[in-house]
Amino acid sequence: MIILLMFFVVALNVCGHVFLKVGMNHVGQVGSRPFAEFVSSAATNPFVLLGLAGYVSSVAGYIIVLSKTNLSVAYPILMSSGYALVVLISFLWLREPFGAVKWLGLILIFLGVVLISMKG
Repeated sequence: MIILLMFFVVALNVCGHVFLKVGMNHVGQVGSRPFAEFVSSAATNPFVLLGLAGYVSSVAGYIIVLSKTNLSVAYPILMSSGYALVVLISFLWLREPFGAVKWLGLILIFLGVVLISMKG
């Protein structure tokens, strides 16, 4: 059960970050227009709002995970898995650059997750 919950928390976190990026691609960069207009645009962008909802929901799920398992297990697994999935989705969906060094980094992250999750 805890593994399923952890998967769900990671998925919410990753969706939150990806939607925030997509929304900010629509809104534009800070400084590209008056700040009040920038804030208004970001605060009303549906992707930004979805991103915030996903991120806040993932924090709520993380709190539940922490009530059921050790921090030394939950934090490394959730955060590193989320990081690796964000990198992959950024490459596949957002078409961000991705080279051999990032592949090596992802492999090392997943190996670390496996080692952290082992008991002993």
